[in-house]
Amino acid sequence: MAQSQGPRLTYVLVVEDDPILMMSLVDFVEQAGCEAVEATSVTEALQILENRADIRTVFADLDMRGSTIGMQMAMTIRDRWPPIELLMVSSQPWDAARIPERGVVLGKPFDRRRIEAVIRKFAA
Repeated sequence: MAQSQGPRLTYVLVVEDDPILMMSLVDFVEQAGCEAVEATSVTEALQILENRADIRTVFADLDMRGSTIGMQMAMTIRDRWPPIELLMVSSQPWDAARIPERGVVLGKPFDRRRIEAVIRKFAA
């Protein structure tokens, strides 16, 4: 049985612990023409990355549960999965020196066009 040669899907891991925000972030990913894979915690996100080689971008909220765990997760991803692109959103300003290589941090409130443009760029 031959497989169809349709366009390859680009998978984006979305990490967000707030269900309402998760819906928005997934919508941004889908509007950018990618497929969202959802994780509601850092632990779940890392488990997904350990089990899937098709994730190319991680889109994460750095403000999960009001902690710095989001940036720690980004650093772990950069160390363990160097090819993965990192798109992060935060309501707090971040020192550029603390942002992982090839990581992008965008502020809140969300700028839909900018987020979708970054996801498309990473998917290209």
